Amino acid sequence: MPGYQMMEPGAGEVLRFLDDSLLVLKANEGPLTHYEYIAAPSAKGSPQHIHADHDETFFVVEGTFEFTLGTKVVVAEPGSFLRVERGQPHGFRNMGTSSARIVGTFGSYFAEYFRELAQIIERTRAAPTPEDWVKLYGRYGTTFYGLS
Repeated sequence: MPGYQMMEPGAGEVLRFLDDSLLVLKANEGPLTHYEYIAAPSAKGSPQHIHADHDETFFVVEGTFEFTLGTKVVVAEPGSFLRVERGQPHGFRNMGTSSARIVGTFGSYFAEYFRELAQIIERTRAAPTPEDWVKLYGRYGTTFYGLS
């Protein structure tokens, strides 16, 4: 195996995400997973949550995202980079009326969370119920911000 990995545009493990968006797992080896998030127009994205065991990065490639970090709100345009340390509440949404994209990283084990979430969305055509989502997050060291 060569000492590099090259993927063509659109390649990777494509998973359904919230609001008809997609999460594409690009590389899931070692301590990090590299991903591409393709947000549908005006997608709400992820509600605020806290990871106990990993940091997360976001690099805005297209569109404009709003990140909520606890009580602080920041707007990120193309070229913006955000690193969220473990323990920091965060959530995001696509502020625009067209598709938007982020590339980033999270802890490798967290890829399985996205696989489970995609299965729920495919099966029910909706986000998990609040109770099920709390349980799902809990299996991956994550909690909703403001819920204990």
